[in-house]
Amino acid sequence: MAVKNTRPWLDDFVEACKKETIHLQQPYQQQQDYICKPVTEAGVSAEELQSILLKNGLFEPREWRHVAKAARHLERKGTWGVAAREYRRLKRKWQGPETAIYIFPVAQCHLPARRRAIVKSGLSFRRCLFLFLAPDVPDIEIKALLAHEYNHICRLARMGFRTDELPLKEALVMEGLAEYAVKSLYGEEQMSQWVKHHRGEDVRQVWKREFVPALELSGQENHQPYLYGERRGRLPEWIGYQIGYEIIDSYQRNHGEDMMQELLKKPANQLIADSDFPLEYRKKK
Repeated sequence: MAVKNTRPWLDDFVEACKKETIHLQQPYQQQQDYICKPVTEAGVSAEELQSILLKNGLFEPREWRHVAKAARHLERKGTWGVAAREYRRLKRKWQGPETAIYIFPVAQCHLPARRRAIVKSGLSFRRCLFLFLAPDVPDIEIKALLAHEYNHICRLARMGFRTDELPLKEALVMEGLAEYAVKSLYGEEQMSQWVKHHRGEDVRQVWKREFVPALELSGQENHQPYLYGERRGRLPEWIGYQIGYEIIDSYQRNHGEDMMQELLKKPANQLIADSDFPLEYRKKK
C-alpha cells in the first residue's frame, strides 16, 4: 500500500470541473468521483467518505481552481516523497502494519497559513490515513502529522478495535500515545497546542467529575464533546486531548520510559492506572 500518488487524481478532478463549470453542484460530484471513489480502504461509500473528509480538512469542491496550483507546488517540494520516507521509517520503528496514505490539499490551500481556518489536518481509518496540506507546511510538520495519524493505526492494529467500538478511555489513550510519539520523535515544538491548554488542577477536576463516569462510553460521536469540549457546557475546549496526553506523559514518568512499540500494546486500563489519573470508576463497581 504505502503513499498513493494522488497527484493524477487531482489533475483529473480539475479537468473534469473545467468542463462542467455551468453546473454549480457539479464540482461536488466530480470530487466524489475522482477523489473519493478510488479510495478502497476506508470501508465506507464514496458519498460518506466525502462528507467525512470535508469535515476534517479536505479542500472544498468549489475551490477546484486553486487545487491544480497547490498540487504542483506540493509535488515540487517533494511532499509525497517526504511522507513515503517517513512512513517507512515509522513502520520499521514501531513494527507497524501496512497502510495506505492519501495526500490532498487542505481547505483554503491558496491562502497563507494565518488566514486558513485549518492550517493542516490529518485523519486515520483502520487501514488508511489522510493528510490535508498546503505548500507552506514545513516538512517537519508533515512528518509529525503523519506520525500522529499512523500511531493511531498501529494502536488499532495492536488492540484489535474497530473505530466504531472504541470506549472513551481508549480514545483518550490513543490521542495521548500519538502526541507523545510526536514529542519523542520531533520535539516539543511540534506538539499540538492543546497539550497544555488548561491548568493541571483544573484538568484533574474535570477528569474526576466528567470523565471517570463516562470512560466506558463507546461511539465516536459520543466522544466528540469529551475530546473537543463544549462551548457552553461543562467540558472545556480540547480537554480530552490534553487529558489523553497527560495520561501517557505521567505514565512514562511514573512507570519508567517504555518504548513506543511496548506502549502500543498496553491496555488502556493499565496506562491510566499507572498515570496521574486514577481509575476511580473501579471503586464504584
